[in-house]
Amino acid sequence: MFIKRIPELKPNQIMLPPGYVTFPSSFVLHVGSWTKEVNVIIDDGLPQNSIGLPVQMNNDFTIPDTVPYEMVIDGTNLHLGPVIALLIAKRGLTPRLMERYRGYLANYQEIKGLIYLCSLDGINPRNKTISGVYFNPNADWDASPWVQGIFPYPHVTWRRIGVSKNRLYDDLIIHTNRRIFNPYFLNKWEFWESLRANPLISNHLPHTKLLDRPQTLHQMVALYGSVYLKPTKGAKAQGIAKLAKTSNGWLYMNKNKRKTSISSLNKAWLFLRNLHKGKRYLIQQSVAMTYQNKNIDFRVVMQKNGNQEWACSGIIARYGKEGRFYTNDVSSIGLGRDALRTVYGLNEEEAARKEEDMIQICTLTCQILDSMFGSFGDVGIDATVDPNLKVWLLEINSLHQHSLASYLQDDRQMYGKVLTQPLAYAKAWSGFSRYNQS
Repeated sequence: MFIKRIPELKPNQIMLPPGYVTFPSSFVLHVGSWTKEVNVIIDDGLPQNSIGLPVQMNNDFTIPDTVPYEMVIDGTNLHLGPVIALLIAKRGLTPRLMERYRGYLANYQEIKGLIYLCSLDGINPRNKTISGVYFNPNADWDASPWVQGIFPYPHVTWRRIGVSKNRLYDDLIIHTNRRIFNPYFLNKWEFWESLRANPLISNHLPHTKLLDRPQTLHQMVALYGSVYLKPTKGAKAQGIAKLAKTSNGWLYMNKNKRKTSISSLNKAWLFLRNLHKGKRYLIQQSVAMTYQNKNIDFRVVMQKNGNQEWACSGIIARYGKEGRFYTNDVSSIGLGRDALRTVYGLNEEEAARKEEDMIQICTLTCQILDSMFGSFGDVGIDATVDPNLKVWLLEINSLHQHSLASYLQDDRQMYGKVLTQPLAYAKAWSGFSRYNQS
């Protein structure tokens, strides 16, 4: 459906062609979260699959007429959309950042509607509008498809940045009926605390404690000999370290392979307290799996689909650099199933079953987090499989790097799916799907 600008229409009027099911003479028009009561005029001259709007329906924002829309009629409510915002920056939008999101719109003709990129400082609580750039599907490939404008609050927002307490963000949450997916960034401790009470998941969590006293350090190293130390907040292995028992005492190793020998656990505690400088750290059982002197784990990409259900978009095996105890500095990646065969010696059927096992565990994890923190729609779960083929959950990333899948040589389609699936979910959550379109 396309918008036609009709100069004769008053600001409280819209025009529809004949042929629709019976509907009232007035509607509440919804464009994103903006609403207005309008009277309907039927005009035989208006082309089918179009809607007539006044030249200026609202002085605070524009409704682009260069993109196709879908229309949903629900009683006396007429929804035009979908209107989807991607919150991708805190301040400003650079050409380089905007170009990075072009690939997310590869399936635009299946989504349609007003899809725009925005930054946190573009939110205007007074007018309930957002400054940003919308996607123009008619742009030439060698030209930018992004067009500046001011838009109504959306039906749904996809949050792609970390946000601390912020009045602009809070206003967006409230006035879009909390339709923001990935609304919250879980730190490592919250992830563990949220899941440990569930008996189906707790068995897949490494033993983890807050490193808040010397007794905790003594207990954990007595149990496991080798432990990881992780800041509760942080990404990309920032601050991660390993403490392992040696014949002469203890060896501390940071992510840069810098090693420190420590003669006793009491000295280790004093060393760590001075090093951490008041930051909260976890101490965690080591469940690392190594292959050819490289740590290996799996990034399980979980995304909601157009049916608003969790599904796995791909499993990527990550091999760390040789001699490193973490995998964030990736030396190579591959398909998860290939790694299950190569590293663990599974046949094709066994590898497929183990993948399904990982997906079931991760799906339940996502459902639990949805129930506790609001609607997520796109996460990367880091997991590992030990030599006994037990699946362990390590971490969840609600701002994970989609580009990881682009380096796969054996599955070129995974990257496209990872990029486009969240917008299919956003459209469905907006209320626009093939089941209820008019």
